[in-house]
Amino acid sequence: MAALTAIQNVRTIDVTPSQSEEAREMSRRFHEVDPSDLQIKIQSSSGEAVIVPDDLSGLLQTILRLAASGHAIGITQLPKALTSVEASKMLGISRPTLLKLAASGEIAFHKVGSHTRFSRADLRVFAESHLGDQRKSFDELRELEDSLGFNQD
Repeated sequence: MAALTAIQNVRTIDVTPSQSEEAREMSRRFHEVDPSDLQIKIQSSSGEAVIVPDDLSGLLQTILRLAASGHAIGITQLPKALTSVEASKMLGISRPTLLKLAASGEIAFHKVGSHTRFSRADLRVFAESHLGDQRKSFDELRELEDSLGFNQD
């Protein structure tokens, strides 16, 4: 069984060489099966079986892929709601910019007393949308450069 230790609020799981090898084999098998047909089943020694739901199955597959690397795995719990400082760090923007985006309605937030809080899910939605906007702008810029002949060899 993997050893568990608590280091700075992160639980680390030291993956043994045999666990890493088994995880590599399981990951290989996952790639041989159509993902829509894949089900993970946990079975007791008496034969009782429980099918792991798809969302949890994906989580377990991710853990197995990490274990296959042979490195220790770190696991921590993160709060659902973040302060403005934590949220700005997560997005890689300044706190004033984050608060302006919140005030303009571009990022959802809620108040806890007088404090502004942001949900991880809302930040993820904003980041994905923002990344999509950046890609679209970059593609438009590339098309403009092509039309002006800047990318000719």
